[in-house]
Amino acid sequence: MTHALTIRTSTDLEAAWRFVDGGHGYSAPQTFALVVEANGDVVPTIIQVYDDELGDDDRDEMVAHLVDALKEAFVVGNPGSTIAVMRARPGRRTMTLDDGAWCRTIHEQLARAGLDSFPMFFATDESLGPVPPDVLVAAA
Repeated sequence: MTHALTIRTSTDLEAAWRFVDGGHGYSAPQTFALVVEANGDVVPTIIQVYDDELGDDDRDEMVAHLVDALKEAFVVGNPGSTIAVMRARPGRRTMTLDDGAWCRTIHEQLARAGLDSFPMFFATDESLGPVPPDVLVAAA
């Protein structure tokens, strides 16, 4: 049986990420992406990318590939779509500098690619919620 997800509000978005999260925690750092059609229906493919063995130098390249895949494979086939992204990792709830760097890189590359996106979420084994806007702004 499939579960149809619809996202029209921030409450819907949080519920979708709780569904994806499943409440089981995370075995490794990873990024999830959903494509949400203009009517709010979520395309039934959940994109999940593990990056537990990547260094800082690889982050930009991995995110660029993810954004290219979203742009080419999904958004082109679903005009008017919006991207939803969640960064997740095992461990405690406190967002680290590395977590913030991943979220900022994803946010910046989505914007650079011209992709509409919902507020980014961050999850750990203990928490799930939107990424604070100040985390997404590069330090001066």
